[in-house]
Formats: sequence, structure tokens, C-alpha cells
Amino acid sequence: MRIKYVLFILLILLTATYRQGNAQSLSLSNIQNIKISQLSDDQITQLWQKIQDSGISEDQAYKLMLQKGLPEDQVQALKDRVTLLGLNSKSGGKKTYNKSEKDKIDFSRDSDNTVIKPVAPPVQAAPAQLNVYGMDFFTQNAVKFEPNSNLATPKGYVIGPGDELIVLITGLNESSVRSKVTPEGNLQIPYAGIVYVNGFTIEQATNLIRGKMTKIYPGLRNGQTQLSVNLGNTRSIKITIVGEVKTPGSYTMSSLSTLYNALYNSGGPTPNGSLRYIELIRNNKVYKTVDFYSFLQHALLDGNVRLEDQDVIRVPVYKKHVAIRGEIKRPAIYELKEGEQLDDLIKYAGGFTDIAYQGIAKIEQINALEREVKDVPANLFANFTPRNGDMVTIGAITNRYANRVVLEGAVFRPGPYELTAGLSLGSLLKLAQGLKPEAYTDRGYIKRTLPNLERQFISFKPADILAGKNDIPLLREDTITIQEESVFISQQAVTVAGHVRNPSKFIYRKGMKLADVIAMAGGFDDQAAEHHVEVSRIIKNTQDSVSNQVAKTFTVDMTQGSNNDLDLEPLDYIYVQRLVNYRSLGNVSVRGEVLFPGDYPVQRRDETAQDFLQRAGGLTPYGSIQNAQVYRKGVRVNLDLTNTNKDSLTRASMMLLAGDSIYIPRVIAFVEVAGAVNNPQLINYDGHHFMYYINAAGGKTAKARLKGAYIKYPNGLNQPVKHFLLVFRNYPKVKPGSKIIVPEKEPSSKLWGLGVGDIAGIASALTALISLIAILKN
Repeated sequence: MRIKYVLFILLILLTATYRQGNAQSLSLSNIQNIKISQLSDDQITQLWQKIQDSGISEDQAYKLMLQKGLPEDQVQALKDRVTLLGLNSKSGGKKTYNKSEKDKIDFSRDSDNTVIKPVAPPVQAAPAQLNVYGMDFFTQNAVKFEPNSNLATPKGYVIGPGDELIVLITGLNESSVRSKVTPEGNLQIPYAGIVYVNGFTIEQATNLIRGKMTKIYPGLRNGQTQLSVNLGNTRSIKITIVGEVKTPGSYTMSSLSTLYNALYNSGGPTPNGSLRYIELIRNNKVYKTVDFYSFLQHALLDGNVRLEDQDVIRVPVYKKHVAIRGEIKRPAIYELKEGEQLDDLIKYAGGFTDIAYQGIAKIEQINALEREVKDVPANLFANFTPRNGDMVTIGAITNRYANRVVLEGAVFRPGPYELTAGLSLGSLLKLAQGLKPEAYTDRGYIKRTLPNLERQFISFKPADILAGKNDIPLLREDTITIQEESVFISQQAVTVAGHVRNPSKFIYRKGMKLADVIAMAGGFDDQAAEHHVEVSRIIKNTQDSVSNQVAKTFTVDMTQGSNNDLDLEPLDYIYVQRLVNYRSLGNVSVRGEVLFPGDYPVQRRDETAQDFLQRAGGLTPYGSIQNAQVYRKGVRVNLDLTNTNKDSLTRASMMLLAGDSIYIPRVIAFVEVAGAVNNPQLINYDGHHFMYYINAAGGKTAKARLKGAYIKYPNGLNQPVKHFLLVFRNYPKVKPGSKIIVPEKEPSSKLWGLGVGDIAGIASALTALISLIAILKN
């Protein structure tokens, strides 16, 4: 009856879970249609819990399922799921956790006063591309993996045609012979004849040669003479590398080369190549299968076989690649052999990191249609066989402390403390050596997170806690904060600006005086108006209406002695004025034909150009005041320094500013003609008109544009040729030192040598002339 009762409960439970998870109906008649792969982990856990509560054993439960028609493969699938979840007795009686217990929230210590709403964890970014383990061994340019030709001759070395042997006789007789093995495999030894050594090892060949040379050196029989055979120059052998290697083909190598030498020369396997099943084929048979992991993991050279002529190395395609990432020392893609389990993969990856969570491994697998995730507990690492393409992820331990409280603020020893049994706030303050003198003893607070995620804020009075009153028991992850009194004191300042050596702000302290702040700012500078120090003070108006005046100003004479003891208040602004006249007004540069050219400081605000010329000693006999040039910021100022009018307007125009410059040119008695003339030259000035000097320079050229000509006077002014009705020209007056410039015509489209403007002007002139004639005729 008991077994029937248990079976009935089991069938009902299977029906309910199967209907809930897969929307299928299950009854006593269709129990054989259940699919274990479609049940969730929670459903399997609940089913197993019911079986344990019923009191029957695991084997009895499986037999009952078989009796009711559940297929044997589904029963086996259920067994695998139970074992994978660690529910059966083989798991060592490990406690089963439901989903709500698995999804624990990570509580970090709250050291901020801001309340943050719990949000869903962000989507994890795609991991970086993993490399296939061992492939980087063959891509290191700095590593040279070559055979060592300086080693002693290996006794197992097989002699072949092309090898050079050194036969050394010592002892009673002294002799040495160097001979090369012929293509027929023979070795020619003087006085001893021919010895066939092809295919024999060095040790075997030594015995053959000793037998031949005993006739010549009888001392070899009794040991008075010793014989040794060594390898001289080695022969070359040809080997072939095929399969999944970067550079397959035929290679010519030294006969001392090994399998690893050949693999390195070929560039190593491709990402699809196998490192665990490298085949060495000799005489059309697999001579040895090499696992390269034994060298990478343990530095064992058991697979580094010496190659022989016509050997073939085959690198097949890998059979199983499994990736592992997360808190593991060597994240990569590893090749696993048949029968290797998850714990072997972890060993290949170097084991767990210091912060790895070793209780479970998450495995992403690919089934026929989609991906799936499995959680493998630590007790199944040795029994779980990964599939090809699996991705194993090892997580990190939670950032959480099981027995920590944190004390911060105005205590002598702040920091984290161990939460022992019965630890209270008073005990914790004693462990921290008490409060600092600057601690605020009227208020402290505790930030606490309860097991149900509710956050609490508990305030207390540190003075009462130290006196043994109202002590508070502490919980895990409590954060206790005791503030300093300075937090509640306003950090107001006074500001010093203007003509002091170090203008800055200073924290206000009671009793601070004006002279103190001036001294803290380095004192007055050279331009400071000590008798005119301005202090602006904000009026503390407690009325609710808007006041027109918000600050008042004091002017303090710091040269009087007694007034410098003005008491300051918070937010005072001190400004030291500059002396009105204690400053340089700047310089004016005087150059050219003056007695003392140089830079002269401005003495008065109304100083004129004539004043500066007078300070420069006046003009030399060769200076031309008529052509004097004045510049301001690089721009010429049109001033006539020969104007001696005393009116205020003329004097105001003659005033110079700092940075101005005066240039007095030399008197020049020539006129320079330049540009589009036949003979540009300097012509002696004799008062003639403009065209005289053009003709004196050979006249204008064919390309000359006389209407664009102009004169550049010595004082820097320019005067162009003026036109009337495009026919009549008014030439400017020529002065000594002038320069006449005749430009060339610009290349442009013109009709009969005239431009469009010229034609329009001529047309207008003719029209006016015809109109005038008609009027006069009437």
C-alpha cells in the first residue's frame, strides 16, 4: 500500500510539473510520453524533494517509473539530471537550494548618503576573442627552435648515406680517420677495408668497425687501445608535413632534427589543427602519436622524436575544442581528448584565480536547435564531460563580507572591524581608541541594510554611547559615521585684491584685522595707494523685502597708524587702489636726422611731437622737418610738424601717445623715376613739372599706364595723377626727394586699346560736346 501511495503522489507531481512547464496533460495512461529534457531544474528539484519526503530509495523510485511505462532512456536522463544538480546521495549530502536562494543580491557597503534604487544588472558585454591555447608558441619571432649540432653523438642515431664518421684510435696506438658514408651505405677505412653501416645506430656501427680494425690494432682485444666513433658532418633528410599546418610541404632538414623542429619550421598548426593527435608516419605506418600538451603543460619531451629520411608528419583536424573564461588563470580555447573531464580543462587553464567562485561552473552548450546553459557543481567537475564548442565560465565571488562593520569619521582608528558575537556600538568605539577631540558628540548615525533589503538609518548621541547609555547592537555590514564639528562651521573667507603682492582669499577667523590681511597678502606693491584702501562689506539684512543697498564701503587710510586696526567680518572684500600718477606713461621713439635719436619716456600727458624733437636735440643740418613722418601702431599719422599755430586744436592734434614714433628723413635733392619708363633713374631736382622728369627718364614704355602714375613724397604721402573727362590730366607737383612711379598696364580685354570705362567716358564727352555745339549753333 505504501508503494502504491508513493507512486500515486509521484504521478500527480509529474503531471502537475509537466503541465506547468510544457502545457501538456499527463495521466496514468500517458506517463510514457514524458520528456525529461523539457523539465526545468526547479521541477526536477521539487520532484526529488517529494521522493525524499516519501521515504523510498532512489532505485525504488526509478523502478516504479519503469513499471508505469516511462522509457528507459528517459529514466536515464532523469538520473543524469539528478546527478548533475547534485541531488542524489553521490553528491555527499549537499543541501539543495531553490531558485530564490540562488539569486542572492550582492550587498556592498553603503558609504554614500545618496539613496540609489536597485536596478536590473546591466547586460554583460561580449567577452574578448579567446585564442587557441598553444598556437602562440609557433608565432614567436624571437624564439629559434633549431636542432643543436654541438651535442654529443646520440647512441641511437641511425647512420645513413651522407653522414661523416670520425673514427678515433687512442691508447697504445694513436690514429684518426674521417670518412663519409657512400650512397651504397659503406664506410671506407684505410687498411681495414669497407664496412657497411647504413641503417645501423652509432653503437652498432662502433662494434662493426671495431671488428674490422682489430686485425690492424691488436690492442683493441685486450683494451690497451680504445676506439670511439663520433658523428662529424650530418646528412640532410627530407620530411613531409601535411594536414592542418600553416605551411605544408616537403622540407630538407638536418638529420639531427626532431618533430618539434619540423613543426616550428612549418609555422605550427592552424586554428583548426590538433595539438593532441600529431601523427609521425614512418614506412607508411603511424610510428607515434604526439600530444603537444605534455610539452606545453609539463615541459616533457617524450614526443620530440628524432626524424628520419622520408618521415611524414600529419596534423589532423581537432576533435573537440572547449573554451574557458572568467576567473581562470589562462582563459583560452583548449583541445580535449576523449575521456577528459571538466577538472582536466581547469588544470590546463592553470586553475582558478584568487577571487574565483569554485562552487559552480556555468557551461553554454549548443544542441541541435539552440543554445542551453548548465550549472555544474564542484563535486561533478571530475565526472562532467564537456562537448565540442562548449563555453565554460568561472564566476567571481561576491563583493560582500560575512562579518564586517565599518567605522568612519572622527575616531582614532577608523576602518573595517570584525563583527564578533555581541559586538555593540560602545564596544566598537573602545576598539577604535575612542573619539577624536574634534568629534561632534551630539549626533552620529548608522546606515544598515536588513536581510529583507530594507534600508535603515539609525541616529545616536556619541556622548551617551561613551557614557554607557543607549548602547546599540551591531549587524553585518553596518556603517557607523561620526562627524567632525568643522562640518557644521561655515568656511567663510575675506578677499584681498588690487595692488598687493599676492592677491588671494583667506579663511576668516575671528579677530582678523585689516592690517593682518594686508600682511598675509605680502603687503602693498610699489603702485599701491596706501591712503585709499577700500573695504566692501555685505549688509546682513534679515528682512523679507528686497533692499536696494546690499553692501557698504569703507575707505581706510593705512598711513595713519590707528585706522589700520579695522576689524574684519566674513565676506569682506578689500581692494587696494593704485596711485593716480605713480606710473610710467610709456615711451615715444624718435629716429632719423636728429641729434640724439632714441626712446624718450612721456613726461606729460599733453607732450607734443615738437617737444620730443626738442628733447632729442633738434634736427641735424640734413634733416627735413617738412617730410617728418609720425606713426601710431604701425599706421602713419598725417601731421604737419611745420605748423606752429598755438591754438588748442592744433596743439591737441600734435600730442603723442605712448608707443608712437617720429622719423625725420634726410633732405634729398633728387627725384626718382621708377616703373614703366625706359631709363629709371635719379634726376636732380630743379623745379620742373611732372612730365619733365618722365621724359628725362627716357619717356614711358609701350606698356606704361600713365593715367595710373603717382608721386610718393618724402613725408610718406602719395599723390596720383588726376583726370578730367578722360582726356585732360592734372599732374601733381614734384618736390625734392619725391619718387615718381609709373605702373604697367594690366592685361585685360580692350577695344582698340581702350577699356570699357574709357569708351564710356569718351562717349559721354562726345555727347556733351555735340550738345554744346548744337546749343551754340542755335
